[in-house]
Amino acid sequence: MTTTNSIEVPLEAQGSQPNFRHDMILPLVQGRVPIEGVSLKIAGPDDTAGIFENPRFKNGDFGLLDTNIGDVIPAIDSGWDFVCLPVMIKRKPVYNYVWVRADRDINTPKDLEGKLIAASSWGVVTTYTRGMLQRFHGVDLSKLRWTTNPSPWELYKPVDVDYPTDRSKRQWDRLLDGDVDACTGDITDPKAWAALEGNPDKVKRLFPDYREMHRQLWKEHHVITPSHIMVMGGKLNRERPDLARKFYDAFERSREVAYADAEGDGTSYSLVMDARELVREQLKDMGDIYKHGITANKNSIDMMLDFYYDHGQTKRRLSFEDVFAATTLDT
Repeated sequence: MTTTNSIEVPLEAQGSQPNFRHDMILPLVQGRVPIEGVSLKIAGPDDTAGIFENPRFKNGDFGLLDTNIGDVIPAIDSGWDFVCLPVMIKRKPVYNYVWVRADRDINTPKDLEGKLIAASSWGVVTTYTRGMLQRFHGVDLSKLRWTTNPSPWELYKPVDVDYPTDRSKRQWDRLLDGDVDACTGDITDPKAWAALEGNPDKVKRLFPDYREMHRQLWKEHHVITPSHIMVMGGKLNRERPDLARKFYDAFERSREVAYADAEGDGTSYSLVMDARELVREQLKDMGDIYKHGITANKNSIDMMLDFYYDHGQTKRRLSFEDVFAATTLDT
């Protein structure tokens, strides 16, 4: 609801569509979580912000943006004028994205050394995969060979990578056709999942117990990898430094309402049987794994910032103060 003293702030999105479908943001987008003094102007389900085409994002002349954290970190390192809110809109555990050829004697992570791996890009899923292979499985990253599409961001450390001229093939196509030994990177196409899971004679998961591994990563390291984050334009943050915390608080209330929706089962998921019970079982087993804020996500954020620097995707190891709005650092 708009009042005479309220400020209108655009909320835009860059990523898979439709926009704002994530459960934890729906109550806010639906207007069920008001923000005092603020009226959000919500982008349409098929609207794309165009962060690389429109210079206002680099110049910080925008309101709020839901976008991939894999672009946010190198953008901040490159001087783009925005700050993050510790609002992890979307998370993607990554062990399920690592696929290998079934006919090339690849059975453990170390077997990837010397092999050619296709990736969709130097995106956040690929970055997490590389970092976790090294940190948790002892893989020597200098022995991996890569083929991927060029990144809009500079690499500051040498990597054995080829950028193919034919970009019509996705990483899973290259694996299924036998062009590469393994693949990783984001997969959002249901036909791609069907092709990978439907050809066990050709390909297999490197981590067949990926679901349990994701849970162990949380229980042992308190990490569940974020892929999308909420970003605020630098101009608005300087003009209204009070807003970042207001926005954070609103997104956190929205997440709490989403949980209440799921636990109450009044407006639960119509595609999943026993959704309420599944949510309650997850809360009992793992706790509130999707809480926003710095404290709840410190390990995930630290690991991500380590990986981006260690892999040469940022010039320096960014700090929390470099990345997040000052008024959210105590969340």
